[in-house]
Amino acid sequence: MSLLRMHSRERPSRASASRAAPPPQKQQEIKISSEEYQVARATLARTFQGRFDKIVVPCVVASGDIQDRKGTEPLSFSPHNTLFLELWCPAVAPSIIVTSDKGHTISNFGDVAVGHRSIKKVNIQNISSEDLAVDFSVLNPNGPFHLLNPISKLPAGDTQDLVLSFSPHESSLAQETLDIITKRGTLTLTLLGTGVASMITCSIAGDVLNMGYVIARESVSSTFKLQNNSSLPIKFSVRLASLSGSRHEELQQLPRFLTARAKRTEVVGTQNHSGQSVFSVVPVSGVMDPGASQDFTVTFSPDHESLYFSDRLQVLLFDKKVSHDFLLRGAAREHMMFVEGGDPLDVPVESLTTIPAASSERREGEPPRAPPPAGGPAPRRRAPPRPPTGSSIPEPEELRPILVTLDYVQLDTDTPAPPATRELQVGCIRTTQLSAKKTVEFSLDSLAALQHKGFSIEPAKGSVERGQTRTLSISWAPPADFDPDHPLMASALLQLRGDVKETYKVFFVAQVLAGP
Repeated sequence: MSLLRMHSRERPSRASASRAAPPPQKQQEIKISSEEYQVARATLARTFQGRFDKIVVPCVVASGDIQDRKGTEPLSFSPHNTLFLELWCPAVAPSIIVTSDKGHTISNFGDVAVGHRSIKKVNIQNISSEDLAVDFSVLNPNGPFHLLNPISKLPAGDTQDLVLSFSPHESSLAQETLDIITKRGTLTLTLLGTGVASMITCSIAGDVLNMGYVIARESVSSTFKLQNNSSLPIKFSVRLASLSGSRHEELQQLPRFLTARAKRTEVVGTQNHSGQSVFSVVPVSGVMDPGASQDFTVTFSPDHESLYFSDRLQVLLFDKKVSHDFLLRGAAREHMMFVEGGDPLDVPVESLTTIPAASSERREGEPPRAPPPAGGPAPRRRAPPRPPTGSSIPEPEELRPILVTLDYVQLDTDTPAPPATRELQVGCIRTTQLSAKKTVEFSLDSLAALQHKGFSIEPAKGSVERGQTRTLSISWAPPADFDPDHPLMASALLQLRGDVKETYKVFFVAQVLAGP
């Protein structure tokens, strides 16, 4: 009996516990950026019927003279000196709403490269029951934001896309507001955007990429790198001036040596006889991600000997802005040696026509021969005399001229001026051809005669390894018997021996100039 009574006593307590109220649930937080919030906001804007609120604000006025009042004394107020201010606060339903971008009225264009344009569309809808005439506030005409398609009317229930553009002029944050004005209210759009400068760095120091010397019909390559230091991807393309569409028009102008030096703007020099471009570059286009780099390979492939191969290489960003502009230069020789330096003796323009050797046996000034009679045999021409067999008379050797001018500046003080100096470069071209000669040897004669006239040349002879150059330093100081009214002239033969033998005749012209 006692056990049954105990169970009967516990049952009511368990039943009362099961009927206890559930614990209160926490209120769910809805973020403004969530989709639920945007849906609720749009629904409220469409169903809102308007509201009028009136707020009464009592304003109690203190009485008495307060000029002599101390700061701690209380003011004297009277209920009879009380003013009541009524604030009427009507709230009306919006007539135009933004339906794109989840109803946001802030249009952020993000990061845009300076000098370029970004387009953004904002969709608006007339949710009122009548057609509305639409007007817009004026954006800054010199600013980066522009409304491309202003409208004048928006029928009831219709939607319209407003096309906005952002074209930053500088690297900075830009913000403007655009008011969409109707008779039933104003909708304000906030326009934001950041201009970002296209910061590109190049591994080439200066504006000239010299490919150096190469054996004709061989090729040499050089690489350079571009680094994207900006915060947005950059589209690039590479352009050669020799392949531009305006190249034909530029060829119709006078050559550089016939125009004034200040007007010489052509940079495209000698090109290949085959018609193929002597310079090429890869890649020609692409996109560099933020912080990424791009390697470019320039190849120089001449098909004949010339010292004036040149072209212009431009790197364009977004097919508009020229980021970098380089002058490509190169030279080609038939043999493995070259001499560089001195004063120019020819023009950097080469004709594509060739003059056949010994095309006519008639000497200059000799009258032309009469044509052969009709139907008769052609007259026999006298062959040029040949040296007898076994003769030791050598064929005349071609001398290549080099002009070196030296200006000695005479100062007014008693301190002797430093000698005038110039340099010549003797080089040996690296080649893939098999040759018994691995070096180029050079020597300069008439050293004693040159030293007597005040010239000093170091070194006078030596050798150059493949792919290397040697500098010949030339200095001159006027000797004791020098006549300052007449320039001093001297010459010497510079011989180079590699796969063939070449002889250069170096002309030295020295003069004395008065100092400043």
